[in-house]
Amino acid sequence: MLTGLSAVSSPDRPRFAYNLTSVEGFRAIVEWGEAHRMPMIMQCSERYLRDLGDTYFENVVVPRLARSEVAFVLHLDHATSLQAVQAGIQLGFSSVMFDGSGLPLKLNIQASADALGLCRQARIASFEAEIGHVGGAEDGDDEETRYLTRVEEAQQFMAEVPVDFLAVSVGNAHGQYRMPPKLHWDLLEALHHVISVPLVLHGGTGISPADFRRATKLGVQKINLGTELKVAWMRGLALAMESGEREPDRIRSAAKRSIAETLDRTERILIDV
Repeated sequence: MLTGLSAVSSPDRPRFAYNLTSVEGFRAIVEWGEAHRMPMIMQCSERYLRDLGDTYFENVVVPRLARSEVAFVLHLDHATSLQAVQAGIQLGFSSVMFDGSGLPLKLNIQASADALGLCRQARIASFEAEIGHVGGAEDGDDEETRYLTRVEEAQQFMAEVPVDFLAVSVGNAHGQYRMPPKLHWDLLEALHHVISVPLVLHGGTGISPADFRRATKLGVQKINLGTELKVAWMRGLALAMESGEREPDRIRSAAKRSIAETLDRTERILIDV
């Protein structure tokens, strides 16, 4: 079944949200969730939505998740325009993140409010936005701390845009970290005290399990993982081909197994939070 973020995550059970970047990744996440009877958050950015194609989502992804007995969130990640939000709604995404974090605060508030209005009208189950800006090598920006979330701006944003989940920038970054990440714990704690909705940590790959657990004590209920699954996918493909395998279906199966092994490891991290 398809549902929203609040239905699968809570202070007692924070969740990883896994980026969908390949057919093998989709199959691995679905099969892992169903095998373990575990609700899962699967998300896809505009970039990979274009790569995989609308038809794949309409005819494969949405119907497959909708008929599952396990709860799945299909989350549109980092939509940067109202057109992208509307496209996600039409394709059947159950949750949407609008990312206006690259805009000045006033414009971010206005654009996020417009996106929220579209989602509420379409009865989308959950809506996420971002205040501050999470950069990183994946986005062509190697500076992790240039756009840290400001507490007063987060308060102003929430007063005008009542989102369900709020992504914040506290030293986290997309892609591979150049140095071991150092999260700004005082900032995260301050945000937790003044923001009433669950917080989201983008750029989870490279953050230690101990830091994940600490973050969940400070209001973080959703942690995004993308690069880690890409690395697992590449590792599976490489190992299969290095072993002499030449059949595409078997090579893809190796990539799927590698991703499933990563899910085995990551899902254990938050079980005993």
